[in-house]
Amino acid sequence: MNRLTNITKIRKSLIDGKLKVNDLVLNKIKEINKGSPNHLNTFISLQDEKSLEKQIKESQERYDNGTNKRLDGIPIGVKDNFSSKNFKTTCGSKILENYKPSFDSTVVKLLKEEGAIIIGKTNMDEFSMGSSSTSGNFGKVINPWSKPNKNNNNNNNNNNNNNNNNNNNNNNNYNNNNNDNGEILYVAGGSSGGSAAAVASNYCVASIGSDTGGSIRQPSSYCGVVGFKPSYGLISRFGLVAYASSLDTPGVLTNNVEDAAELLDILIKKDQENDSTSIEFNNNGEKRNILNEFNEKLKNKNIKDLVFGIPKDYLVKELDTDILNLWKEVVEEIEKRGGKVVSVSLPHTRYALPAYYLLATSEASSNLSRFDGVRYGYRFEEEEEEEEEEKKKDENENKDDENKIGMGLKDMYTKTRTNGFGEEVKKRIILGTMALSRSSYDNFYTKAQKIRRLVSDDFKNVFQGENKVDILITPTAPSPAFKQNEKMDPIEVYVNDIMTIPSNLAGLPACSIPLKLSNSNLPISVQLISNRLTDDNLLFAAHTIMNFDCYKDFTSLTPNYLK
Repeated sequence: MNRLTNITKIRKSLIDGKLKVNDLVLNKIKEINKGSPNHLNTFISLQDEKSLEKQIKESQERYDNGTNKRLDGIPIGVKDNFSSKNFKTTCGSKILENYKPSFDSTVVKLLKEEGAIIIGKTNMDEFSMGSSSTSGNFGKVINPWSKPNKNNNNNNNNNNNNNNNNNNNNNNNYNNNNNDNGEILYVAGGSSGGSAAAVASNYCVASIGSDTGGSIRQPSSYCGVVGFKPSYGLISRFGLVAYASSLDTPGVLTNNVEDAAELLDILIKKDQENDSTSIEFNNNGEKRNILNEFNEKLKNKNIKDLVFGIPKDYLVKELDTDILNLWKEVVEEIEKRGGKVVSVSLPHTRYALPAYYLLATSEASSNLSRFDGVRYGYRFEEEEEEEEEEKKKDENENKDDENKIGMGLKDMYTKTRTNGFGEEVKKRIILGTMALSRSSYDNFYTKAQKIRRLVSDDFKNVFQGENKVDILITPTAPSPAFKQNEKMDPIEVYVNDIMTIPSNLAGLPACSIPLKLSNSNLPISVQLISNRLTDDNLLFAAHTIMNFDCYKDFTSLTPNYLK
């Protein structure tokens, strides 16, 4: 398999006529369905053939007459919680399995305006609630770095329906994990696991995800791609189906930092009309251009111009040896090249995880109350045969019994939400409702908000204090991807986000960059975090480290499952 080159190179090939839009897009579709339809289950739905043909034709015409846009003909995957006009947006849930929005989210709108081809909607944990992309209604996403069977035969995946035609199968039998023939399947991470796996598998040039507590960076680490979460508010949330509104952040997943910078330049726009949390990328009121500033730093700066901080509070007992060694190695490589590295303290990091789950679930319990089966989405209906039989029995046994006349409104709400939501979503709604109850509000929700402020203050002290650190370096996740059939306590699963959650609580930009393979031949990464609205500096640091001689060849590697 030929690894993807960056957007700039693809665009140049299209302009020079060495590559046609039709060949580029159809090759991606072919790869997605190689072996069996959607064989890694990275997509919930694919763009229909008629729409694809129209977009391909229009993009090619613009290239032919020299009026091409920045992303013309570039296949992009979009996480299935971003509204897209007349294109199913399911959030990985039964309750929205047939929902087609009447509008585009701001992110999708901006991509379309630059000519991007939305090739499909990527698979995810239901309503972004999960760390493995296994809790959704449309089956588990396979990490492309999984170990194939001895015959490289993917017949075990043929149970997966072509999601472009049938989105109604729960696919609980999709991944029966390890087979006797030696195949080992790993999770893709979550909740943006489909977006990460699609980029890693060469199914699209880049993809869009959302990050509430690490949902872009953690799957990026597991799948070996770049995952960038910008400062909260820089990319509009309009049309992003909300999980936790004060934490949800749209971001990008790419094969390299240059592509991330280009996409961010397109998506970072103040959305004055639709999103009250949308802000300008500026400095003391002066509007800035992230791509220009990134390129300027590449020309005029080097590693010696940055101060890196190592937060000792991220050295947790759950940290895998390979990842700990990579963390140390990156520090040594920076110092070897003249970069300054200092030890810093973020003392309230230990409280970030419980505070996050209280705040996120509290907001979720409110945000998801709109899914009641009345206005749109799934509504519980009795089976026709059972309904008829019950009606006949009611009429014959007690014609005057008013309680037997259909289903009441309360019953409809209850049964719709009980059957429409998955177990993880229901668990988090219950937890959030408890935290917001009168007897628990002060003890849980209010205290969690106070911890959030303390976590944010810790970061401020590091970035603006005595050492004036520019970039923090931490692991992205405490371990590489885990096996899909691995029995883990729910708390263990939640701990996978321990490294990524603090930057969401503080609204800071953060980026996961893949650097090498672990001893078990799985991608491992480090996370970089910078001060709010210094996203350009973060891009520069990420690009610099990824291009160290010892790491720059990682992007040329082919995932195990695709060989």
